[in-house]
Amino acid sequence: MPTIKQLKLTCKNKRRDPFYSFVDYLAYYPAKLFLYTPITPNQITVIWIIGQIISTFFIMSGDIHTMIIALVAFQFMFVLDCSDGIVARYKKKFSLNGVYLDHLGHYLCNPLLLISFGIGTYKIYGEEIYLFLGLAAAIFFLLNKSITLNPSWYSKDKQEKIISNSKSSMLKNERSIFYFAFALFRLEYFFNFMFWGLILNLANYTLIIYSLLFFLELLRKILKQYLVNKKYD
Repeated sequence: MPTIKQLKLTCKNKRRDPFYSFVDYLAYYPAKLFLYTPITPNQITVIWIIGQIISTFFIMSGDIHTMIIALVAFQFMFVLDCSDGIVARYKKKFSLNGVYLDHLGHYLCNPLLLISFGIGTYKIYGEEIYLFLGLAAAIFFLLNKSITLNPSWYSKDKQEKIISNSKSSMLKNERSIFYFAFALFRLEYFFNFMFWGLILNLANYTLIIYSLLFFLELLRKILKQYLVNKKYD
């Protein structure tokens, strides 16, 4: 069985920001434990998806302390999300369903977290606007995913340009202040904006900011993709 150091050498995966690097560092420890078991990388993915879904129900509680613990549990599942990749690279077990399940988990669990956060905030303050904001944030999050250009929409001679356009519309420049800001707000990261919003008992303002952020990111992405497409026309 490899040591943690050997795992890091053989299964290294370059990360773009310090938040992700920290989670990736933690992921080697559960990954090593999984190597002692017959559990497959895809089964690890299913485990963290189920774990995040369960934690969202506790975020609905409206009790600040319960919400904080549930959010940390939700974010710890992201450590397992990184662990499945480490196990897959070590065992050289890759599959199309592995990629599919990973995307399915994020597209399902993150909107559930936002909706649950809206319900929890409503229970704290008793104002129905927070139910709407939680739902709006979830919708904007999903729209950000759905409006990403799909190469299959276009003819084969255009697909390479569409792939390039899709990549250029993403925040990938780790030196950019926008990239760092987006990383700070990522729902899966430890000590993110939502975590500190709960710690400071400012769930209402936190929810408002997340709703606004995902709306602005949606507008940015639509405009960016349109302008790049226009350049190719």
